[in-house]
Amino acid sequence: MPETDDLWTKDAVRRSIRARLKAAPDSTLRRWSDLLVERLKARTDLWETPGIVALFGGLRNEPDLVTHFMPWLHERGWRTVFFGVEGTQLIPIEVKSTADLQRGPLGVWEPVPGTPLKPSELDLILVPGLAFAARDGARLGRGGGYYDRLLGNPDVRARLVAIAFHIQLLPDIPCEPHDICVPDLVTEI
Repeated sequence: MPETDDLWTKDAVRRSIRARLKAAPDSTLRRWSDLLVERLKARTDLWETPGIVALFGGLRNEPDLVTHFMPWLHERGWRTVFFGVEGTQLIPIEVKSTADLQRGPLGVWEPVPGTPLKPSELDLILVPGLAFAARDGARLGRGGGYYDRLLGNPDVRARLVAIAFHIQLLPDIPCEPHDICVPDLVTEI
């Protein structure tokens, strides 16, 4: 979609990407997810020194970072967190196994209640999005602003790595000043 088109809005891009993802068969999404996780594991620059990494997941059209990736991280000494939601804020809570996860009201994995960590304690945040701009890593979320608020927090000093399927990449996307760019992006290809 060209930027000059009157239909070039965040809502139009969201509809377009949701349609692309919905059209992908479950078997294809699983294959892409497996490939993406292997590419993520191969990023040795990310995993050299264990720390605390924030994960996400749970939606049909998102990579599965729980089944095989989270245990792989734990084997390498990494601690993992998922975000709980308090009002409009994402709160990091440590997750040691799938028993520490539950489906939240929006269908995503959330941690069972636990002791929150400070955002400044996170070393790496794997960032979801509905679409990303290949040009500069501009991110379009699902519309709630949760990640924009989190990533705009001055206490967050973690390295950011966007995670998405290749069909979620566009040359460019509409942005506003509060939107956060994540130029380090991992896909399945």
